Amino acid sequence: MKKMICIIGCLIAGGLAFAQHIHDADGCDCPSCKEKGATKFTLPGLEGLNRKESCEEEHDHSAHEEHAAHASCEGYDHAAHDHAAHEHQAEASAHDEHEGHEHDLGCSGHGHEEEGGLEVSPEIAKKIGIEMNAATGGTISKSVVFPAEINLNRDRAAAVSARYPSVILQVFVEIGDRVKKGDILASLENREMLSVYTVSAPLDGQVVAKSASVGEVAGEDRVLFEVADLSSVWVDISVYPQYQHRVEKGMAVEFVARDGHIARGTIAYVSPLISKETRTFTARCVLKGAREDFMPGAFVRARIVTESVEVPVRVERGAVQVVNGQAVVFIKSEHGFETRDVVLGERGDRFVEIRQGLSAGEDYVVAGAFTLKAEMVTSGMDPHAGHGH
Repeated sequence: MKKMICIIGCLIAGGLAFAQHIHDADGCDCPSCKEKGATKFTLPGLEGLNRKESCEEEHDHSAHEEHAAHASCEGYDHAAHDHAAHEHQAEASAHDEHEGHEHDLGCSGHGHEEEGGLEVSPEIAKKIGIEMNAATGGTISKSVVFPAEINLNRDRAAAVSARYPSVILQVFVEIGDRVKKGDILASLENREMLSVYTVSAPLDGQVVAKSASVGEVAGEDRVLFEVADLSSVWVDISVYPQYQHRVEKGMAVEFVARDGHIARGTIAYVSPLISKETRTFTARCVLKGAREDFMPGAFVRARIVTESVEVPVRVERGAVQVVNGQAVVFIKSEHGFETRDVVLGERGDRFVEIRQGLSAGEDYVVAGAFTLKAEMVTSGMDPHAGHGH
């Protein structure tokens, strides 16, 4: 019992000392004591409460300041951005307006409805190859291209055979050798008569075939050599049946080899029969002075004019351009080069008929029209503005 009373007394004394200590601490106004009192004697479990509330207040305050600053910055940025964008658009507009007056060809265009021309200096016009010509009347020719083959001219070729059944003793020529009429080609022996004789070239030309070897027996029906004059060849043209009544003897033909070389001839005859194999009929030309591109065995193209018509006004095909679906030619006026709408008629290999829009004697751009069209389109000019109608 005494022990219990002693313990209670000690607890009361400790409590009074604790309270006195708190009072002494609270009574001190120095910052260190206040800080100690605020931090040391916080109840257990509530140590972070004040700090959390303080942090939340600081966070709310910082967020408020940041939001205000962000709003202020956003308002400034938008104003600055709008102003900068306005200046950029103005600069872009000025840049586009400046570029509108610059052309690769050194040309200046007039977009006005009354003055629509593309001005080109004489130096630039010469450089890009602009040429003028006067529109005139003339012939519009239409041609058709047919396949053709070069063959030996059988009128200028000859076969050489043995005169009797013989044995070939010697051969003096090879394929490709040039020979003169009378040159000895081979020697043979007739065993029945025990005589030796020779065969010779029947005409000037080249040896194009050879079927003779020493020691062989040659009969009268065997061709030993073939000699041909290759300066004259046949060109056999395969004509389609629908053109049978348009291709006639005496018509001119232009032949084009694979490498682009050209030769010209005249139709010597037209076969009345249609080939069962090709379903075409043959028109033959005799081509003289043939080059290596027109040697027998070669295939070429034959161009034959099948139709011709006279027209009052014609221009070169390259002079006609199409702009926005409208056929035009370029003319030159006081405002520069302008387009002139035209109505086309007959179309040929080289020329085109002009039925409306251009008169005989008027000058037009015969070379360089495509370049002018490209410049007009890229510069944004109205091709139909001005006096070009």
